[in-house]
Amino acid sequence: MDNKITNSKLSSRRYDMKNGKRVIWFNHWFSQAYNFIELLKRDERNYMIASAKKPDFVFGASADERYIEPNGVNGEQYAEWALSFCKEHSVDVFFPKRWRAAVISHIDEFTAIGTRVTADGNTEQNDMLDSKMKSCEFMRSNELCATPYMERITTVEGFERAYAMVKEKYGREHKVCVKADRDEGGITYRRLYDDDAPKSMPEDISYQSYLADLKNRSRIYPTVVMPYLNEPEISIDCMRTESGLIAVPRCKIDSHITALRFDKEFIDIAKRISEKVIIEYPYNIQLRPLNGEHVFMEINTRMAGGCYKADAVGVNFPQLSVSYALGDKIDTEAILNGLHDVRVGEVAGFIVMP
Repeated sequence: MDNKITNSKLSSRRYDMKNGKRVIWFNHWFSQAYNFIELLKRDERNYMIASAKKPDFVFGASADERYIEPNGVNGEQYAEWALSFCKEHSVDVFFPKRWRAAVISHIDEFTAIGTRVTADGNTEQNDMLDSKMKSCEFMRSNELCATPYMERITTVEGFERAYAMVKEKYGREHKVCVKADRDEGGITYRRLYDDDAPKSMPEDISYQSYLADLKNRSRIYPTVVMPYLNEPEISIDCMRTESGLIAVPRCKIDSHITALRFDKEFIDIAKRISEKVIIEYPYNIQLRPLNGEHVFMEINTRMAGGCYKADAVGVNFPQLSVSYALGDKIDTEAILNGLHDVRVGEVAGFIVMP
């Protein structure tokens, strides 16, 4: 590969980025990052840059500048390109998503050129939290939150034992699910059904079919086996500040309605975890109900795609990230005083692409 990676600018417009603006860059993100950029544009001091692997990307439609990122690069090559990009564009705050771990491994180099990366640099903790099994064990051993039974398997025999254990612990009728120990967005998630049970979801697969697939693999990558949890997820968006924790629990009612609910149980869980797991910048805790209690699922050490909904109660997580990065005062007390239960709905809309 040619070591020189060039930037392809999508707009011929030129801007003076030295005119008192804070230059903020989002690299390749989820489409929900469109909402993050919109929230940040409320502050006239913010100048938004977005980039992605392809020319047309929705989340950057309202950014001040848009760029195409290099394809066919590994993490180290991408981090090198990102450093060069930050230098060239005088980036003050960088929200990384693509090749995030590689970027974090070079966080000191970004700091040295004046770019604040909105990610926690504790790579050992990040590695633990990135593993579903390790993070669940950490919650259990530190008595931070209830956890479901979970087993990490790398063999056919291990899978058969773990499957049987879930059935024994939760009942023969309880479904079992599997997913990669290190997964994002549920890409590898599968729900297993017994041969006499009907398939009801696209990601369903029978126990016998999954077992046969494992037997045919030359290698089984670390996979967690656990009970299927069919109750709606509780997603708690969090950020630590000098004056306390800001936590906004989101409870999914249906595909279009979410309740922001500040139940004491949710806030207490978030506080316990925040005292033991120190994460800079916004992060997200995921819980699900199981047998009358809320059990830990995972922690995302970045902003969750739905955290823009917290704006309904006056919490602008993207702006809080920028404020923290650049040393602005955060009025935590005022934010906490404004929190209240509310239901928010999502409606379809459109944006005009550049």
